[in-house]
Amino acid sequence: MSEDLSDPTVAHGKPTPDMCCLCSYEDITEEDGNYVEYMSSPSHTWSPSLFELPTITHLLSTQFSAYMSRVKSTDCQAELRRLLASGPPVWVSDKAAMPLPEGDTHVERLWYAEDGKERSARLVGSVVGEERERLIEELR
Repeated sequence: MSEDLSDPTVAHGKPTPDMCCLCSYEDITEEDGNYVEYMSSPSHTWSPSLFELPTITHLLSTQFSAYMSRVKSTDCQAELRRLLASGPPVWVSDKAAMPLPEGDTHVERLWYAEDGKERSARLVGSVVGEERERLIEELR
């Protein structure tokens, strides 16, 4: 299981009555426990995700590997240049469902209403620091 990174001073919200997932179109409800909030950094602003919990967990487990697959399989030089320019992803992201406030760079934490716990938004398999720099060099 994920480490609980919860801050007891943070009050999290609830889904709005008409909230639905932008991916699955499932209702996001308190009863279903599929509501998720994300904290963007460096502002540490919490916002409601417009994706439900199963979609978020899918992205956490697949975004990094999908990037790696695209880099290795693309036959389009323009796509390869764009992928390499952005570098391998570290944090879960989606511009539509988890937009970042001006000045923020990434989603750092997630809060699941299902269990009331905060956890890291770092992608499964992602690398940081020197390991990420080595990977970038290998991909070029």
